[in-house]
Amino acid sequence: MTNSTTMTDRVRGQFQAMSPTGRFAVVVLGVTVLLLIWSEFFLPWAGSWGEQADAIEADIARVDNVTQASLSANTALLAYGPVETPDARGESSQALLESIKGIMAQYGITDYKLNESSGGVAVRGLSGRRVERIKADLSFNAPHEDAIELIADLEANPAIESLETLRLSRGKRSGSLDVATTAQAWVYAKGGRR
Repeated sequence: MTNSTTMTDRVRGQFQAMSPTGRFAVVVLGVTVLLLIWSEFFLPWAGSWGEQADAIEADIARVDNVTQASLSANTALLAYGPVETPDARGESSQALLESIKGIMAQYGITDYKLNESSGGVAVRGLSGRRVERIKADLSFNAPHEDAIELIADLEANPAIESLETLRLSRGKRSGSLDVATTAQAWVYAKGGRR
């Protein structure tokens, strides 16, 4: 203990005996040696830790994106039900018209107007193919009970995606309704992929 204390005192004495420039040079040399030791031994560890942290962050972001996409798909599935791809225009258009005609015949209604048209809305689907809306404007007169049941049958029919508009008004005959609605279905547009 005495030997180390004497050595410390001797080094301190020599340091204080130096000129101010010499003391400054010793301090600069000591700081330089410490920086070299730091950059040689400890800095690579810090760099590899940073790279590992970046890799972990990227993995977490990737998992989060997959989770968000999965949640979004599940939410859409719950909200809209299973997705079925549309048929070709001819098949779906024919099925739409035949379904409407069949339902009208089922209720014994022969005096009705049915006009099919393309909705003009074309969007690019997930498959890369464009889908288009076709519409069938339907107007008829029927007794109250039959009109309500007929509308329910139209909505329940798988060839009809939805009834876009529905207008009910009192018919000219007592106890009847004038009904005007637009049934719609989605089909692949002509021209396939674009």
